[in-house]
Amino acid sequence: MKLIALIVALLINSHLSPGGWRSARGFYRYAAWLQARLMPLRGWNHAGGLALLLVPLLAPVALLQWSLGDALFGLPGLVLGIAALCFAFGGGETLETEVAAFTSAWRRGDEAAAAAALNDLSGGQAGEMPFEDMPEAAAGHLVLRARTRLFAPIFWFVLLGPLGAFGYRLAVLARGFGDCHDNAGPGYCARAGALVALLDWLPDRLMALALALAGHFGGAWGVWEQTAGEQAPRRLAETGLAALGIPRAGAPRDLTADAVADGHALLRRTLYVWLALVAAGVLLAIG
Repeated sequence: MKLIALIVALLINSHLSPGGWRSARGFYRYAAWLQARLMPLRGWNHAGGLALLLVPLLAPVALLQWSLGDALFGLPGLVLGIAALCFAFGGGETLETEVAAFTSAWRRGDEAAAAAALNDLSGGQAGEMPFEDMPEAAAGHLVLRARTRLFAPIFWFVLLGPLGAFGYRLAVLARGFGDCHDNAGPGYCARAGALVALLDWLPDRLMALALALAGHFGGAWGVWEQTAGEQAPRRLAETGLAALGIPRAGAPRDLTADAVADGHALLRRTLYVWLALVAAGVLLAIG
């Protein structure tokens, strides 16, 4: 059922409109409401505040997942899994749309549109930079965005079912609330960032291995080992670029929008590798 849920959710996600029930607005309103009530009680700016934010949302999904079980040949569980995955894949435009927006803007020389598309790919984290440097930044952000919006949710879904995918998106939203609100509190922001970093630790490694298998294995593996001391997002992004055959940072790169399009194609092949591994796991479990 997990493999069927994955395939159906990926197909549905490619046709869903951005926003709606998957957007971050509802979660941010709930978080702001809870923060206003916990702050006077000193119950917000620490790990306890983060737990009070997430547990009430996770509990109903856990209860549903546990109670549905294999009822009605697993169909209710299948629907729950598809809904959890579609939620976990995010409420914005698809990666295909965001890549197309950047590559078309960069190729026609529209710096403002390319910068806006790059900002979308980075989740609002891209700063100002020269036009010629944008493809390199976009290719790196694309790898990280695919990790957060595809690979990590799939990993946690395969491991924990709908609760895993739903919980990962909630953790990402909780971190996003801290990034978007100056008064979120340093203790809360630090705990939310640490939680997402913990949840990304194993998916990062499996994704790096799959990127190497789908691209230039030697280059990707070498960069992964050489960047062991760097921050996790930069390490994964550099590994993704190396899987494309792009030299490490510091060497001349001179990338164009073609590198971003090639990166998207590489990520699609990497996703196929993951799905093949899930299918193999299902067959082994049946056997």
